[in-house]
Amino acid sequence: MRLYPGGPSIASCAWRRRLTRSGLPDLIGWRDPQLAETTMAELLKALALPLMRHALLGMLVAGASFSLLGVVVVSLNLTAIRFTLMHIGLLGAAAGLAMGFSSSAGAFVAVLLASLLMGLSGRKLAISSGSVLALFMTAALAGAFILLAVAGVPAMEVFGVFAGNILMLTRLDLWLVIGLGGLIVAVFVLAYHEIQLVLLDGELARAQGVPVELVSCALYLLLGAGVAGALRLVGALLVDAVILLPAVAALRFARGFGSALALTALFGVLTCLLGFVAAVMLDWPIGASAAAAACIILGLSVLVSKLSRRS
Repeated sequence: MRLYPGGPSIASCAWRRRLTRSGLPDLIGWRDPQLAETTMAELLKALALPLMRHALLGMLVAGASFSLLGVVVVSLNLTAIRFTLMHIGLLGAAAGLAMGFSSSAGAFVAVLLASLLMGLSGRKLAISSGSVLALFMTAALAGAFILLAVAGVPAMEVFGVFAGNILMLTRLDLWLVIGLGGLIVAVFVLAYHEIQLVLLDGELARAQGVPVELVSCALYLLLGAGVAGALRLVGALLVDAVILLPAVAALRFARGFGSALALTALFGVLTCLLGFVAAVMLDWPIGASAAAAACIILGLSVLVSKLSRRS
C-alpha cells in the first residue's frame, strides 16, 4: 500500500526480512526493538491520513456489527443467500445506471427490496428457502444481462459493484456504515428473545406468540443491508470475510445465543483489525487481507476446538 503516488510502500519501509540467529526471518520485530518501533511509526503515519482512518473505523464497525448477521445465516442454513444478493446487486446496479442513478445506489435498493421479498415469499409460495434463493438469483442474472444488452449501460461499471474499495469510503459512507451497524446491534438487543426463538424453532416461537413472519422479514432486511454494505467495503467476493466466517468460527465455541453473538463480534473485529494491519505493513489489498485473516481465525478455531475435545 502506497501512501502517495510514486512513493515507497509502507512495506518496503517497515517490513524487512531479517535473519535471526536461528536462521528464521524476523517479520514482526519481536527480536528487534528498533524494527518494532519503525513498524508502529509507519502504522501511525498511515492513520494520519483521513482515508485510512475512515477505512479502519468502517472495517471495525462492520466487523463488530455486520458479523452478527452471520449467526442468522448459519442458523437458518442460508449460506447461499449471499450469492443471491450479490447477483441481485448486479441487477440493481444495471437498473440504477439505466435510470441515471449511481450503480451503488441501485444495487443497495435492489438488495433491500429483494431481501424483503425473499422473507415474504418463502412462506407464501410454500417452497423451500433454497428454491426461493435459486429463483431470485436466476431472475436477477437474466434481468441484469437483458438490461446490459437493451439499455446499453457500461458493463465494466455495472460489474464494478463487485469490486468494493474501503479506501474510497467517504465521510457520508462512513456515517451510513455506522448507522447501519448501530441498527443491527439495536435490533439484536431489543429483539434478543424473539430472534433466539425464531432461529431455534419457528413453530415453537409462533406457539409462544412471537410474530415469526415479522421477525423473519426484519432479519432478511438486515441481512440484505449488511451484504450491500459489505459490498461497498470489501467487494462481493470477500463478503464472507465480514459476515459469514466470524460466525462460523464463533459457533464452534459458543454455549448459547448470547455467547455466539459476543464471540462473533469479537472474531469480526479481529478479522478486520488484523486485515487492516497486514494490508498496511505488507502492502496487500485490504479486502484480501481481511479475507485471509478470517480464514486464519476460522482455521485456528477448528484446530483449537478439535484439540480441546481430545483433551
